[in-house]
Amino acid sequence: MQLTRYFIPLCLSALLLLSACGTENSGTTPAENHPPAAENETPASEPEKTADYPKTFTHVMGETVLDETPTRIFAPYVEDALLTLGVTPVLKWSLGDYVQEYLETELQDVPPVDYSSGGPSLEAVLEANPDLIFLYSTGMAADGRYEQLSKIAPTYVYEDSAGDWQGTLRKLGELLDKNELAEEKIAAYEELLAGAKTKLAAVAEDKTFAVVRVRAQDYVLMDGVNFSGKTLFDELQLTPHPMVKETAWETFLPISLEKLPDLDADYIFYMVQGEAAQGMAKELFDSPFWQNLPAVRNGNAHEVEVSYWLAAGYQANTRQIEDVLHLLQVD
Repeated sequence: MQLTRYFIPLCLSALLLLSACGTENSGTTPAENHPPAAENETPASEPEKTADYPKTFTHVMGETVLDETPTRIFAPYVEDALLTLGVTPVLKWSLGDYVQEYLETELQDVPPVDYSSGGPSLEAVLEANPDLIFLYSTGMAADGRYEQLSKIAPTYVYEDSAGDWQGTLRKLGELLDKNELAEEKIAAYEELLAGAKTKLAAVAEDKTFAVVRVRAQDYVLMDGVNFSGKTLFDELQLTPHPMVKETAWETFLPISLEKLPDLDADYIFYMVQGEAAQGMAKELFDSPFWQNLPAVRNGNAHEVEVSYWLAAGYQANTRQIEDVLHLLQVD
């Protein structure tokens, strides 16, 4: 997957600094506004211990033991699932100035942790005082990061949340004692999905689709395994254009402008990945290769919001489906 390329190894010196500095101010303000305890509920700072604890959870990197229900969670790029379960994280994922805009209404006051230079900052994580760290993928845990973070708080590693948001939500529900709510959200999504497939059946029959990602250095197509590609081609069962299978299903092969005329899909959704990709976007959209594509000529090429089309979760996937229904005029 593309996201893991940002998670380059943390250097050994960061760990040495962690032990030397302790909780010294790293410039990142600790999260202070986690959800208040409900009436008659034990405060978050003193969770009630029950006979069910301690609990041991097995994952791809080992075992994680919880002595009580976690209340202060750091789950970078899994904030969608946390918010779906009614939990505000103590820190949020960012990539430089880029954050998951579609979640910012709920996360605007949560301090970011920048992954653009390898993150996370161990000092920032320590200062936030999480009682559970949930890692999005094995790539996020590689090169010693799992061991480093496990020294701060119990750390659970999901193999690949990008291709399995429902499994991710279920596992977080289990870890946070919110199983019923997780199942309710999944059932609601399945109902939305079933209705969408019915609405799309007549419009999408015998039509082909593609999702174009404009990146800073190239153009690629979304596969049917991750993020919005999985939503369209696996869940909604829309037919991918043959070029999608050829260039994206196993690996992301860049598309040259000269090759672009082969992308004669009936419908194209496209997203531009931030300011760094604006130059490539202008080159693409100004080219006769793009302008002569059937989907473009027929008004069936639609720009979509990158922050949730390049994400996976109850909220992201719900918005992706709503976009498809609206842009194909069947909502």
